[in-house]
Formats: sequence, structure tokens, C-alpha cells
Amino acid sequence: MTVTAQALEVLLFSLGLSLLSAFLRRRTFSKEDMVLMAEAQRFQRDLLKAMREKDTKTLSRLEKQKDYYQKVQSRLMSKNLTLTLLTMGIYLGFFTWATGHYGNQLLLKVPEGFSIPLITVDGGLGFFGWYMLTALAFGTLINRVLNPTPVIDQRPAPARRG
Repeated sequence: MTVTAQALEVLLFSLGLSLLSAFLRRRTFSKEDMVLMAEAQRFQRDLLKAMREKDTKTLSRLEKQKDYYQKVQSRLMSKNLTLTLLTMGIYLGFFTWATGHYGNQLLLKVPEGFSIPLITVDGGLGFFGWYMLTALAFGTLINRVLNPTPVIDQRPAPARRG
């Protein structure tokens, strides 16, 4: 097998693992979960802002919603932990196999003087470096397409008069 074929092989594994990870995330979290996640983040942001500004009126309003958002975050955290353990098992299995299969050999040469710490080694890319670059590119793209972040209204609530 030539170096180019091995680099292409790692590229395809990276694409496959990114697709699998995105698919598992999509199956684990429903659209409702994603919206709840965004709302919980907004609640946390509003709570921190009110605490910093010492806005007692907003703090008291947010305190009434605190139990609800804690339950939501707990449920979502449980799903996230399950997903993390599952994908960690898949990736550890793959890395164990790939480290034995590819070893320390260079898959691609990099231009003279080009260096990325922890990625390039001895003027080239080994399995780990090439995988990290391709996984970063594919993972980001695939997650943007398959698991879009829900857009919630970011405008502040209108001020009440009276």
C-alpha cells in the first residue's frame, strides 16, 4: 500500500467516524432537546448577567424558573453522558486498531519549514496528525450540516411599564 493510499484510507475513516458521530448525536437529541439546550444556555447567561448587575427584579424572576431549567439540564446531561461514553468507546476502538495498523510511519510529506506542533512529525504527517486535520475539517462541516444549532430569539424581552 502506498503512502497516498494510506492517507486516503485515513481520510475515509475520518469521514466515516464524523458521520457516525453526527448520526448518533442526531438520534440521541431530538429537535426539542436542542431547543431546550439553547434555552437553558440563555437562562444561564441571563442569570449571570443579572447577578453581575445586581438586578434583583430580574434575579427574582429567574429564580422562579431555576428548578425547571435544572431539571432540563439534568435530563440533557444524562443523554450527553451516554452519547459521550458511546462515542468514546467507538473512537478508542478505532485508535487502538489504527495505531497498530499504521504505526509511526509518515503518511504525507509537508512542505519544508511547515510545522504544526503535535501534528507534524519529522517533516510529515503520521496517522494521528493526518487524522486530526481531516477529523477537524469533516467533523465541523458535518455537524454544521446534520446537527444545526436551533436559533432562538436573541432579542431582549420588552420592558414592562407601570
